[in-house]
Amino acid sequence: MPDDLNSIALWWGPGILVLLIFGYGVLRLAHHWIEKSMDVKREQTESAFRVARDYIEQFLSAQQSQAEALSRLASSVEQRDSHESFEHQEMLIALKAMHRDIAELPCRGPAECPRPPEVPSRE
Repeated sequence: MPDDLNSIALWWGPGILVLLIFGYGVLRLAHHWIEKSMDVKREQTESAFRVARDYIEQFLSAQQSQAEALSRLASSVEQRDSHESFEHQEMLIALKAMHRDIAELPCRGPAECPRPPEVPSRE
């Protein structure tokens, strides 16, 4: 029996050793490929979040600028009774009318465009 065992080890030993080395290499290659694909996915996600954040920041900045402009317009209307003041009052009336018209546009459902609370008019 020991002669059989020696011949089996002599014939199959190097093949199994090569198979183990090849399996280890394939395992390392798969691990590297999975890491790279996860890095790409993470970069894509971060890029999408960065684009969304920039868009939201720009939108909020534009909203803030519009609010400041309307505040300055309203304060200039309240301060003086000149020709410009009357023009500004007409602009404010037009803005209120546009807001009312936009609020009355039909919606597909109540969740899509809930009605804002009514603002008392100064007219």
